[in-house]
Amino acid sequence: MNTKATFTGRARRRTTHPWVKAGDALARLLITLGGIGTIVAVLLVGVFLLVVALPLFRSAEIAFEHVAPLGHDPQRLCSLGTDENGNVGWLLDVAKPDDAKPADAEAGSAPAGMSGRIRLFNLADGAALLDRMGADTGLGGATAVRIAPGSLAAVVGYADGSFRTGRLGLESAFLALTDLPEGLRSLRLGEARRSGDDVILRGGNDRYARISLVTDLAAEPSRSLDARVIDVDITILTAGPLVAALDERGRVRVETISSRRNLLTDEVVATSSGATIEPPAEGADDAEAAAGGPRGSRARFVRVSELGDQVFVIDGDGSARRHAIRSIEEPVLMETFDVAPGSADVVAVARLFGGNALAVGDTAGEVRIFFATRADDATAVDGLRMTAAKTFPPVSPGGQAAITALAASPRSRLLAVGDASGRIRLLQATGESTVLSVNGTAAGAIKVPADQLLIAPRENKLLAADASGVAAWSFDAGYPEVSLRALFGRVWYENYPGAVHAWETTGHESFESKYGLVPLIFGTLKATLYSMLFATPIAILAAIYSSQFMHPRWKSRIKPTIELMASLPSVVLGFIAGLVFAPLVEPAAMTVISGFFTVPLALLAGAHLWQMIPAGRRNRFGTWRFPVIGLVALPAGVLAARVAAPLVERLLFQGDFRSWLDGRGGSGLGGWVVALLPLAGVAAAMLCGRFINPWLRRRSVGWSHGRAAFASLLTFVAGLALAVAIAVAAAMFLDALRLDTRGGLFGTYVQRNALIVAIGMSFAIIPLVFTIADDALASVPDHLRSASLGAGATPWQTAVRVIVPAAASGLFSAVMIGLGRAVGETMIVLMAAGNTPLIGWNIFNGFQTLSAAIATELPEAARGSAHYRVLFLAALVLFAMTFVVNTVAEIVRQRFRRRSHEL
Repeated sequence: MNTKATFTGRARRRTTHPWVKAGDALARLLITLGGIGTIVAVLLVGVFLLVVALPLFRSAEIAFEHVAPLGHDPQRLCSLGTDENGNVGWLLDVAKPDDAKPADAEAGSAPAGMSGRIRLFNLADGAALLDRMGADTGLGGATAVRIAPGSLAAVVGYADGSFRTGRLGLESAFLALTDLPEGLRSLRLGEARRSGDDVILRGGNDRYARISLVTDLAAEPSRSLDARVIDVDITILTAGPLVAALDERGRVRVETISSRRNLLTDEVVATSSGATIEPPAEGADDAEAAAGGPRGSRARFVRVSELGDQVFVIDGDGSARRHAIRSIEEPVLMETFDVAPGSADVVAVARLFGGNALAVGDTAGEVRIFFATRADDATAVDGLRMTAAKTFPPVSPGGQAAITALAASPRSRLLAVGDASGRIRLLQATGESTVLSVNGTAAGAIKVPADQLLIAPRENKLLAADASGVAAWSFDAGYPEVSLRALFGRVWYENYPGAVHAWETTGHESFESKYGLVPLIFGTLKATLYSMLFATPIAILAAIYSSQFMHPRWKSRIKPTIELMASLPSVVLGFIAGLVFAPLVEPAAMTVISGFFTVPLALLAGAHLWQMIPAGRRNRFGTWRFPVIGLVALPAGVLAARVAAPLVERLLFQGDFRSWLDGRGGSGLGGWVVALLPLAGVAAAMLCGRFINPWLRRRSVGWSHGRAAFASLLTFVAGLALAVAIAVAAAMFLDALRLDTRGGLFGTYVQRNALIVAIGMSFAIIPLVFTIADDALASVPDHLRSASLGAGATPWQTAVRVIVPAAASGLFSAVMIGLGRAVGETMIVLMAAGNTPLIGWNIFNGFQTLSAAIATELPEAARGSAHYRVLFLAALVLFAMTFVVNTVAEIVRQRFRRRSHEL
């Protein structure tokens, strides 16, 4: 070790100590690992979001299971069903009615030759489990059956025109191991066996279920019709079931049935009320056809809406009628419409889950989705019109595969469709997409095209019945309600007049969730844009002033105070913005709008007036410029806004700004003046800088300081007048073209709106942008500033033309950091934006952002559901937006940095 004595008498080492080397190596390793770990952690966040969201786009899967050899006559009444878990299926087969029915036969009974056979079978292997005949089921002689989706409530129509309501289907109850009958404890997993009149099934997790066949129909039928019932429908209301029955003469009976228990006798008394809708009079159909209305034919289908307020009667050739039954005893014909244009005949009608949508299949192979929408040209009294919102074309190129069966899911907008070619499709009605398709006859599952289809209650089984048996498939539809079109395109939802971008995952229309991300993306961009427009000029100008003009003593006090604002919690800022600022701004909206112009003008006017003070006195009081601005100019600007607001309201908005926003009178002139005035001010400043200021500098040579300051003030006033003139002229031109800012930049005032968000979020953005921008401006080398001042430039010219360009990369970084804070902000927009997913640039209405939607809805979303995964997809979109913005910002920053290095 080489050493040499120093003046202290101690030897100095010539080599680095091993502990120092080890410390440097360890620090280098930790820094490297920390950097790599940070990058990996950020990437893993994106990967995690992608992993959770990716299953939304996986394809549906279907697998054929078996065929249960339960043949039936396609000419007979047939119906399919399963228990709630999709383990056991049942097939109802009712013989064709005997024309020679005895006149004294009891209504609803099964005369000779009639049967109501129900057969139960295991969906796991197709094994027959139970067989019950008409005498046991009470379904003998039935001509029409309908079961309310997702329940056991049913209505059965008979040949004599009567119909009964009751319960029909399979009912499950879990059994304890001790309650199992002897000999059934050895059941294999998924095996089912008959036990008396019930079926015992061993399910997953060694759980046993007793599955019972329920055929509990009312003892007394309704005898309102006297001809054979050919179709029925039922929906469950709060007061009880609502039933519609159609007979072969075209008459429709609608009834509501309510039950009341007598507290004294414990007897249940059922009461009903309703009306009979007669078919159109002879010749009415021809008159309608001549007037361009639908063709006439015998009615074949009747359906009621989910809410029980409408009944639809559809003829075989597509002529349809919609009746309002809000008053069940006084049905009113609302409109007639056509559900099968051309020469095709209607062969199947299914009511979709929720709402009033109908799926109609015809002999041309097309399936159309109809629902009532509000239309300006509607002829109905209620203002609604039935519209073919979705159309699924035929599968075969020639369109010859007629529809043979339709079945709607009891829990979503899935629709099973069978056609004459043997193909079975699973359609998603909302997104107008084909989820999956299988050719039943080609696969050997069915021999002939299916005449009955069924989607199990849990949407895990698909059943198809033909003359030879019942085929079963297990399927996983995935998330059919979510697609690229549903997420980013326009979709026509029920009760909407047309295709829209919408986000609505909860609410009264839960039957049709809306997962459009466009309103949330738009809301995020809107919040970011308005917040940055409000906060960026204030922060940048404040940084320029504090770094170039403010006295160091004041700067040492002001800058830490502003930096402390960055520590304010977002929830506090959102609370103040939503619950304090919003109620204060609402009654003073015109004053606030005026303040956006009067406050900057007061500051500029104060600056010009300050220049008119003699130089010696101005220098002596130079340290008091900031207090003067804060205590004189700002209050003067606020006072001017309060004084000018009523005048501006009278001149531009006919004395009532809120009424003008709502579209109640007034032209678009005032809105255009307000919107164009900032741009006109920029244009006027550029014109003055290009033409007036050079001329004034030439003429002012030799002028006194006071005269030059007065001329500058006059130039400012002239520029202000020019800006107002430009804004008014442009506004008059645009108003003459019938253009209006209402519906665009302005609109109906909502208390929590984009303006409140911009004000609240500025408290979070300004400290970040100000601090970084001030540091960037202060870091510009002093020799550039000194050279500019030495060349004769004023401090303002030096700041604008030398310092700001040299610090452009730092200023841009400051703006981008503020932008990143605005994009990802949650609590402020959640509490101050109204949380309404609207699309529109109206500064006075609310919106919803991606982050706010995630924060409010993720705790309530079921894990693994479509809603849950779409929220993670929204987080991934937000992650991608931030990543793209930061990437572009870094590219631009590097360009600014290269330019500044050249100075």
